[in-house]
Amino acid sequence: MARILILAALLLPLGAQQIDYSLFDRLAEKAKESAVVNLGPEQLSLLAGMQPKEGGKELAELVRTLKGIQVRSLEFDSPGQYDLNEVRALGEKIKSSGTWVPLITVKEKGEFTEILIRKGADGRSDGLLILAAEPKELTLVHIDGVGDIGSLAKLGGLAGIPEIAGALGESKKSAPKKAPASKKDDE
Repeated sequence: MARILILAALLLPLGAQQIDYSLFDRLAEKAKESAVVNLGPEQLSLLAGMQPKEGGKELAELVRTLKGIQVRSLEFDSPGQYDLNEVRALGEKIKSSGTWVPLITVKEKGEFTEILIRKGADGRSDGLLILAAEPKELTLVHIDGVGDIGSLAKLGGLAGIPEIAGALGESKKSAPKKAPASKKDDE
C-alpha cells in the first residue's frame, strides 16, 4: 500500500504539469519592476464574493472551476537584460509535455507572444497560458482550471483584471442603439 501511495505521489506532478516559475523569479532580481500575482481557489472565491450581485452568480460559477491564477510580470531598464532564448526554452519545455497546445503564436525580431491551452482528460481545455517577451518586458499568465475560454471574459473587473468582453467570444449586453437622427432638408 505504501508503494502505491509513493508511486501516485511521484506521478501526480506529471499529470498536473505545473509551470516552473523559477526563470521569472530569478530574473525579477534584475528587473526595474516586478509584479507577482498568486491567486488560489480561496482568494478567487473571496474576490468573487466581493463583487456586486449583478453578474456575481456567473462569476462565482467560473471561480468554482478555477484552481488558480498566476501572473509574473517583469519590466527592465533596457533591452538585453535577459536571455530571450531562455524564455523560448521555457515555452518549448511547456509545449513538450504534450498537454499544452499552441493557440496563437506571434514572432517578431527580438520578441514573441504565445497563447497556449491545456487539454484536460475529458478533452476540454482546463488551462490557459500566455507567455510574452518584449525587449524590456516579460509576462507569464497562467490560468489553471478554466473549462471554457470564452468564460474568461467574466473575470473582467475582478481584482483589477481589465474588461475583455468581446475579445474572447463573449458579447457585452448593451442598450439597443438608436437610429441616427434624420437630417431635415432646408427649403
